[in-house]
Amino acid sequence: MQIRILLLLRELQRETGMAMIFVSHDIGAAIEVADRIAVMYAGRIVEENAVAALVGEPMHHYTAGLLASTVGEAERGRPLATIPGAPPDLSAPVPGCAFAPRCAAAIARCRVDRPPLVRDGPQALACWRPVAARDVVVVARPDEARAPAAPANHPGRGGAPAGT
Repeated sequence: MQIRILLLLRELQRETGMAMIFVSHDIGAAIEVADRIAVMYAGRIVEENAVAALVGEPMHHYTAGLLASTVGEAERGRPLATIPGAPPDLSAPVPGCAFAPRCAAAIARCRVDRPPLVRDGPQALACWRPVAARDVVVVARPDEARAPAAPANHPGRGGAPAGT
């Protein structure tokens, strides 16, 4: 039934040119109907980009973990990847990046300073140690994860955010 509704929504978009905000916990469903996706974690946008760019080269480790845990990414006969740990308790302020306790690439700064959402052209990212395009990691396998440096224009490398 879900696929029929998604196909209907996509058809309505094409026929009418309507804009739509689609809120879902299912990234696979969002990919089917969206042109752009904003990934949220603990109530904050952590990454935003065009669907093809976000799926092809996720920059936030949470996004990479979500994509790795989808059925399309699973190898036959192997369990789906998972993101270890649990979401934070949002009834109290969360210091630093809310994803840091679950992130294999987290550094000390991640646990103390909340990264700003930095816009750079069509993408936006809130991460001190973004995933490099060549290093898309499966968050559930921290022994294989590498923590690449932030892009030159990201505050995590000492550069100013774009547009400043």
